[in-house]
Amino acid sequence: MVKILHVEDNATQRELMQRLLEMELQDCQVKFASNGIEGLACAGSWHPDVILMDLRMPGMDGFEAIAALKAGPSTVDIPIIAISAWSNVQNEERALALGASQCIVKPFDLDEVMRAINACLSTRRTV
Repeated sequence: MVKILHVEDNATQRELMQRLLEMELQDCQVKFASNGIEGLACAGSWHPDVILMDLRMPGMDGFEAIAALKAGPSTVDIPIIAISAWSNVQNEERALALGASQCIVKPFDLDEVMRAINACLSTRRTV
């Protein structure tokens, strides 16, 4: 069972991602958090295999959440894929510097998301 945490404040985006993941991954459980604080709590208790992280959210944004996840002993090894419409070279570099494995720009291509997830899963399994 692959466990994916999607941290996204937009309910429509969460629903879309859930449908896409359920179509593409046979054995997948998806949980959602609507901001960075909820994402930290869920990641710490549920220990997902991959986190899909929006960057622009109210309260704790994705950058702060990535930094906190990478600083936590129980979450440091969880791969994080930053997915955001708020993307430019500086934001991508910042997300990667904070510990994100990859950055994907919205609107995203499903194949790109699946390649990123599979790359993170294969890296995690070999570690």
